Amino acid sequence: MRGKLGPILVGLGAFLLVAALLLKVFAYPQLAVAPIDQESVTELTGPGATVFDTGTLSEITTDLTTTANTVGDIEASQEQGDNVRVWVNTSSTRSDDGVVRSRSIERVAFDAHTGEAVDCCGTYAETVEGQPEEVTFEGLVFKFPFGTQKESYDFWDSTLLRAVPIAYVDTEDVEGVETYRFEHVIEPTVTGTMEAPASILGEEAEGNLEAERTYSNTRTLWVEPRTGVILKRAEAQLNTLRYDGEDRVTLTEVTTGYTDETVKANAEEYGSLGNMLHLVNVVLPLVLGVLGLVAIIGGALLLRRRQEPAHA
Repeated sequence: MRGKLGPILVGLGAFLLVAALLLKVFAYPQLAVAPIDQESVTELTGPGATVFDTGTLSEITTDLTTTANTVGDIEASQEQGDNVRVWVNTSSTRSDDGVVRSRSIERVAFDAHTGEAVDCCGTYAETVEGQPEEVTFEGLVFKFPFGTQKESYDFWDSTLLRAVPIAYVDTEDVEGVETYRFEHVIEPTVTGTMEAPASILGEEAEGNLEAERTYSNTRTLWVEPRTGVILKRAEAQLNTLRYDGEDRVTLTEVTTGYTDETVKANAEEYGSLGNMLHLVNVVLPLVLGVLGLVAIIGGALLLRRRQEPAHA
């Protein structure tokens, strides 16, 4: 039996090394992909928001609730192969009186591993019901890459219709899960113009005047780095009507973010998934690799001793 132990250990070690390699190069890439059949509902709240009420032509204070429903287009994703996902996000924001204050639909294609937008599959954005507009998305839209790093990424802004760099700031605990906190500040930017009654702009003229729409935002994202999923989100937005270089009307001023229930559910689901990915990508390959090397070295030593001539 001792004579056979050396070859057995060498064979076992080789097997363990191959298993470690397969986990890294085969199993992990198969697991670290965005789901093709995504189906999720996310809620955000913005208490004490200021909005411009078109019914009364005045600014009012209200609580805003945003519901975002994200669904994967399985057929479109399958047509693109294993590395592309197509998701459709439908979002609506209501005030506490039940009035829908805004709505939007975004159809986005992105790399299933990196989260980077891909130019294909009839992507569009719709902010006016029944009037979709073709959009070429860029940067990250729904999620960060698997294995998110402590660096800056380009993150899509649905108002500017372009990606804006968002930087790693700190590492923070969210519901017991380690996350990377990313932030960026979008300074007041003119996004378009609109006709508005002179009276609401503070002018004595009759009829309508052309005013500029401005938008600014401070966005903070808490990302579970192993999965790239955004566990928590907060945005401080300000939209105004500007005339003659001055902000005359507040269209929306709100600090909104994921509800506590949404954050907790995200942490439970993706914290566990992140741990599993870490196990497959780091822990098991390391353990199996070390055991494999030890077994090969031990087996080689036994074979060497067996082959050494006996001394008188």
